[in-house]
Amino acid sequence: MRSRKGVSSEFSSVEFEDTRKDERKQKYPLHTFPYYYGILFCVFLILLLRFIVFLDQKLPIPLKKGDEVLHPDRFIAERAQEDLKYLTDLGPRVVGSYENEVLTVEFLRKQIFDIIHEAHPSQKIELDVQVVSGSYFLGSKPTGKINMYANIQNIVVKLYGQNDNNSLLLNAHFDSVPTSPGGSDDGINCAVMLEILRKYSKHGTRFVHNVIFLFNGAEESGLQASHGFITKHKWAKESKVIINLEAAGSGGKIVMFQTGPNKVWLNEDYGKVPYPRGQAASEELFQSEVIPSDTDFRVFRDFGNMVGIDMAFVKDGYRYHTKYDRFDNIPLGSYQHVGDNVMSLVKNMANNPELGNENAESGKVVFFDLFGGYFVSYNTSTAVILNLSIFVLSLLVFLLSLRRFNLGITVNTVLYFNQIFAVTLFGWLLSFLTIILLAYVIDLLGYGMSWYGHPWLVLGLFVIPTIITSTPMLLLIRPMHISQNANCFIQAQIIRLIWSFIMLVITLLGVRTTYPLLMVVLFDTLAYVVILAMGLEHSGSKWKIIYLTISLIPTSFSMSIAIELFDFFIPLTGRIGSNKIPDIIIGFGCVFATLLTLTPYYFLISTLNKPKNFYKILAAVFVGCFMIVFTPFGFPYSGDYKSPTPQRFWIMHSQRVFHGEDGGIIKKDSGYFFLNMDRNSPRSVAKYVDDLKRTADLESDCKNFLLCGLPLAHPKMCDVVRYSTWIPASSPIIPDPVNLKIHSKTEISPTLIRYNLTISGPDRLMFYLSPKKNLNLHKTSLLDKMGHQVFWNDRPYYFFVYVCGKEVTPVNALFDIEVPENHTGPTMDIAVSGNYVHPKKFRMTQDFSKFLSKFPDWADLTAWVANYQSWVI
Repeated sequence: MRSRKGVSSEFSSVEFEDTRKDERKQKYPLHTFPYYYGILFCVFLILLLRFIVFLDQKLPIPLKKGDEVLHPDRFIAERAQEDLKYLTDLGPRVVGSYENEVLTVEFLRKQIFDIIHEAHPSQKIELDVQVVSGSYFLGSKPTGKINMYANIQNIVVKLYGQNDNNSLLLNAHFDSVPTSPGGSDDGINCAVMLEILRKYSKHGTRFVHNVIFLFNGAEESGLQASHGFITKHKWAKESKVIINLEAAGSGGKIVMFQTGPNKVWLNEDYGKVPYPRGQAASEELFQSEVIPSDTDFRVFRDFGNMVGIDMAFVKDGYRYHTKYDRFDNIPLGSYQHVGDNVMSLVKNMANNPELGNENAESGKVVFFDLFGGYFVSYNTSTAVILNLSIFVLSLLVFLLSLRRFNLGITVNTVLYFNQIFAVTLFGWLLSFLTIILLAYVIDLLGYGMSWYGHPWLVLGLFVIPTIITSTPMLLLIRPMHISQNANCFIQAQIIRLIWSFIMLVITLLGVRTTYPLLMVVLFDTLAYVVILAMGLEHSGSKWKIIYLTISLIPTSFSMSIAIELFDFFIPLTGRIGSNKIPDIIIGFGCVFATLLTLTPYYFLISTLNKPKNFYKILAAVFVGCFMIVFTPFGFPYSGDYKSPTPQRFWIMHSQRVFHGEDGGIIKKDSGYFFLNMDRNSPRSVAKYVDDLKRTADLESDCKNFLLCGLPLAHPKMCDVVRYSTWIPASSPIIPDPVNLKIHSKTEISPTLIRYNLTISGPDRLMFYLSPKKNLNLHKTSLLDKMGHQVFWNDRPYYFFVYVCGKEVTPVNALFDIEVPENHTGPTMDIAVSGNYVHPKKFRMTQDFSKFLSKFPDWADLTAWVANYQSWVI
């Protein structure tokens, strides 16, 4: 029997607990959470992002030579590393240099002879050294080029198969750009090919098909050696499939970024490699020419009618084409990753009966990897069916949800739906506009690209403002006829419907990169299928837990794609020219990535108590990151060899000579020609390089002379030459001046004048030709068929590249100019630029050396001497 005191005490305790519950309900209404839950969720997402980064950076365990006893058939990373060490110790291997044409060729021949000597008796291996000359037109934005080459070298090895009719071709180039030792680009892939040849040469059984290893001696000079092989080598016609190995970064994992064209089996074979890595998004971006690079894959495809796979290292793109692309910054695991993948791919393809089968299944392919562990590929017909099916399922699940909440198609319901659609889309639009304004202001103040050296800053500068501007409008929706729980349930699904419609439109437009949207829509839909099947839609918190758990899958996938793309594009902004605003480019990418990744969670904003506090904390983080931009901590560049984020400069100590119609010199000067590679150039070095105060205006030169009268080294420079810098300076030392000799000028018909010319100079010549107004270049002996016309100051012009390898020879050419009858006077302007890129073949003046010494350590300088002369003939 209880005492009255005990009953009274128990009653008081229960009454106290009920009071606490009532207070909690008043403080946090039903189905709401404290605002700091939102902050904790953001922290969780950041931790998830960090985990995805960890997975992205995880490399396979490398095998050393001592492991070969247990793994005789495996790729040995340590041996490939030793081969790369020798190559990088040679220094830059520029086409035409002793290092490239003699030392590297001798090294590769020795290694291959050793492999042949140690090969299994059942294997047949043949080595051929090709010295080749040729020409072709290579189209690209903003202009194409007539690409000519002479005496360049290829080291070609054939591992014979059982069937001698068809061959698989592996390609990597052993040359490098000036100043760079070419560790990743493309030395590591040459070393990998040597090791693969070494391993497969010891197999007792031959592959079904031949495997040809092409060690390509001239890629950096304009994709020339690949053209020499595929158009002139004795094994070219039997080469049916290409595996091209490249680099646009240093270390990390090798990524497949192009495949086909239109061969399904290639993706099926690639899907069997141990560590697949590739996205159709990369292929569509690369083939749209948004990226200012090209690879030999294009030459094999366009001139050899080959199909295949294009792979490249893309991590740490800051090192690409700089002095930082060294041997010691490539982890051993990177060798193992590329070695295992390519070894597996060679085995799969060299034994595949589809190789050489012209009737193999055709069609464009959608492909992507799941965290580097599983590869998904399917053709576009399947993609259309899959995307349409998921769209219909998404719509049906939405309609079922309306029925579960007894929401008919009434005026109030339609108005409610329209409100969600309107405020959501308005929030997204506001996000893009806000980021444009923010990026423009930062750029206008001269503090752009702070995230270039500190990629994490994009979270504070662009991701947080996207959240702040795209979500608050959802709080304005307060429907009176449905509960808050139903509002959250429906709100999230309407956002999914928006993505579903976007996916549908992109699918119907024929874009293959719909799979990121597919993943979001698919798993969001599946989450609601589970919730509705379990009857939990009215449960408040239970359905949210299920939804959030399932949504982590597409969130992680979206993060992995974003990491891969931003890892590539952020370093890329350091070489897109000064005429583009990279903060807008990266900002736009951040907005889209944020919306795709986080909008499935936007309904949670409506569940936060005191959401203003949530926004205040986010705003404080944004303000902090924004302030960092204007401090030394936000400076984008670094010369730290362990983790460089350099600013690139191409600087040519140039001599210019302009000839008039009578052949006399009308202008002669010398100076330092800056190609401004990024938005901050040359402003960023103004306080170090006082010579910039003497900058001369190029406007009159750009108006009066072809391509501003500057010694361009690449046709892509045509797009940014107007934004270049010219500093008058003393004359350079020119070891072998350029020269134009006119042997004859003949009227071969009333409307055609033929010029017989010889152009001479160093081993790297560029010359550009522009017929006078209303005249045309009819044809030239340098090319069978001219490419598309491009214009400078309303006149067509043609850009010629001429590179010599083992031996320098002049250009002998015929040009036929189409003119009106009885035409008198000159017919064209022609300019010749000689580029002296070998430090051992030219001497810098004291003034030029002193000028270069003024640059800070974070400036990566590619400096050489140039000689420019122009004529009116």
